[in-house]
Amino acid sequence: MDCGLIVDVETTGLNPTQDKVIELGLIEFRVGTNGVPIIGSMYSGLDDPKMALTPEVSRLTGLTDEVLSGQTIDWVLVKKLWDRASVVVAHNAEFDRGFLEARPELKGSLKHWACSVRHIDWRGKNFGSSKLQYLAADHGFANPFAHRALFDCATTFRLVSPHLSELIESSYEPEYDIIAVGSPFETKDILRQNGYRWDSEQRSWRKRIGARKLEAERAFLAAEVYKGTPRHVEEEFYFNPKR
Repeated sequence: MDCGLIVDVETTGLNPTQDKVIELGLIEFRVGTNGVPIIGSMYSGLDDPKMALTPEVSRLTGLTDEVLSGQTIDWVLVKKLWDRASVVVAHNAEFDRGFLEARPELKGSLKHWACSVRHIDWRGKNFGSSKLQYLAADHGFANPFAHRALFDCATTFRLVSPHLSELIESSYEPEYDIIAVGSPFETKDILRQNGYRWDSEQRSWRKRIGARKLEAERAFLAAEVYKGTPRHVEEEFYFNPKR
């Protein structure tokens, strides 16, 4: 890996086809000779969405219409950093990727993404939550300005630095949606405790895991849920589409 980019966006809402980016943070990093990532450059920019922020967004980010008025992200600089990155890292990357890949300045420039929520086994490392602020607290530090883009990038960098190899390797592996079809009702609590979520549309419990956990998950389902031959469904999923 020549160069990586940690990104975070703050937005007017959750829908990348309707809502807008109001703040972008970037940290460019390289891996030193000792394998430890080193920060090369940083960027933070605000963008005027030309619409009023909701009270919820203002409360969450601390940004206001007055602060954003007339502000513009330097997309020329962003594109320069974007183009030379071999991997883009974000905490809950599906959210950030949706907004950034929709930007006309970056559209068509597909990148390999790594997600510091899903591609690091926080549960296996005995962390109770993969939320950014909780992970920071569990690591003995605090993000003083949560939901401000560059501070969230810095928090992410500090958290992933010791686990960078795992993060990158896992991002290249296939993942699997495990659907516990026909699971007995009395197993719902053990499924929930093991990270499964109830899908009300499919009326079944489901969970997404990396390939390296597949055999252990099969054994868990056979022993703890189905009490014999598992009847679950496995659907292969690639976080980064095959090119």
